[in-house]
This record gives sequence, C-alpha cells and structure tokens, in this order.
Amino acid sequence: MPTTLLDLPSELLDRIVELVLCYKGLAPERPLPPWLNYVPWPRQEGDCLSAPHGVYTVKYWRAQEKYHDAWISNSLSLLLVNHQIAEITKRRLDESLIPSIFNLDVILSDERELHPRWTYLSNPCHHVDDLTVTFRVAGTCPTTNWRRYHFLPDGDSPPRILWTFYYLLERFLEVGPLAEHRVPSPGPRTDDMSFTINRLTLDFVSPLNQESLAPADMGFWDWINGGADEEHTKSSTALCSGVFGLLMRPTWLADLISEYVGYLLGMSISMAPYGKLLYDSISDLCEWGEFYD
Repeated sequence: MPTTLLDLPSELLDRIVELVLCYKGLAPERPLPPWLNYVPWPRQEGDCLSAPHGVYTVKYWRAQEKYHDAWISNSLSLLLVNHQIAEITKRRLDESLIPSIFNLDVILSDERELHPRWTYLSNPCHHVDDLTVTFRVAGTCPTTNWRRYHFLPDGDSPPRILWTFYYLLERFLEVGPLAEHRVPSPGPRTDDMSFTINRLTLDFVSPLNQESLAPADMGFWDWINGGADEEHTKSSTALCSGVFGLLMRPTWLADLISEYVGYLLGMSISMAPYGKLLYDSISDLCEWGEFYD
C-alpha cells in the first residue's frame, strides 16, 4: 500500500495533477440576481470593436474573481513541489501533447442580457484547442416592443442583441477566462488579441420546460411580432402575454447568429474589422454542425 503521494501509480498521479490544474464549476439553473453579477465597466471609444449595447449587456459572475488567481497559480505551485510532480505538470501544460479544453455556459436572460459561467477549464493557456459554448434561453421580453428592439436590425446595423454575443467573444479573446469582468485597459487596443481558439463550437439547447417554448410550427417573424392575432396598437409598455410570453426556439437563435457570422466572414467594407477578429483568432467555428474555416 502506498505510504506517500509519490508512491501512487503514475496514472493516478497524472490524474491528481490534472484535477489540480483544471477549474470546474456548475452551470446555474437560472439567471443570477443582479447583486451577484458585476456591473459592466464602460469602454472608451476605440478600445473595442463592440457597440456600447454589447458591453453593457454581458453580466459576469461576481464570484469568479476568487477562482481566477487559484487557477492561474496552481500550475506554478505544482512545478515547485518536486521533480516528479514537476515533470507531470510540464507534460500536462504542453499543448502539443494534451489539448486544452474550455467549456462555457451562457444564459440569454429575458432576451436582453448574457450571463456567462465557466464550467470547465483544463489548464491555463493562451491558445485554446477546443472551446464549447452552450447557450440557454431563460425568460422573455418585459414589454411588447422589447423583443423587436433587440432582435430587429438597427437601421443599417445588425440587431442589438448580436453586439451582446460579439462582445462576449471579443472580451474573452482580450483577457481570457475568469478575468473578463476586470477593468479594461485604457487606450486603443492593438489588433493582436491575447487569446486564440483552434475550434469554437456553439451549442444551442432547449429549456427543460418545453411548455414555455414557442411551438415548432411557429415562424420566427410571428414570434417577433406577437402572432397574427396580436394587438399591435396597445401600449409598448404593456406586460407581455400570448406569443410574447413564449421562449424563442434555440434554432432561431442559432440561425440568427449563423447569418451574421456569414456576413462578417464576407469581409465587406463595413464588416471587415469585425470579420478580421474571427479570421485572426479562430481556426474552426462549428455551429449546429456547420463549419466555417
């Protein structure tokens, strides 16, 4: 029987080091109350690509700060234990031997905010081999015109809700996981991002309560406009009911993001700066089985 940690089989030691290096968290069942999230920091003009709407509608978990330093420092601590543990740690940190895997759970709350929560981080690195983002929808628009405000194009600009998703990605590429809530660095940002992704997978899942989900035979535009029999003349501040009380289908959200990802990758004059971020930072993007190389 082993008497010390170093007497354990090498496979078990490797597993222990793996568990020490990684971060694991639970995805919340529902959006957190406001006081458990950070109030987004303002961004100065020119220091990010996203519109202000995107910056202010991504709400990071307030407790993630205490996990960040531990996750970053654990690898250094293991390297200082002894030669055997240091060698196992070095192998675990070698991206050419063991791919890095990150998982992020994101709740779209009330059709206006994103609440991201990291659920798995294999080990600290700046090039992520595989990042999977799972999107869930919780809650509906607070008033009858709110849905149109967020999901319809804003003049010549994309729908406002898309800036929220774009900033979620942009902020991760800037600073990495568990640090997105921190005060942004002042001044214009360079084109080079601190983090890159080999494979980004976007997974859109249905809510557990299927009764609140828009039916499969309903179209996206009926859901946007409240259905054919909706009274459009009532006050825009009226509480939602009927079709406005139904959750959007995950395929609609996937299609909306897929459509505008295609626009970005088309690299037109207006879209080129935003598309460049994708080309420079992500090798493969997979969304519902569709690949963008």
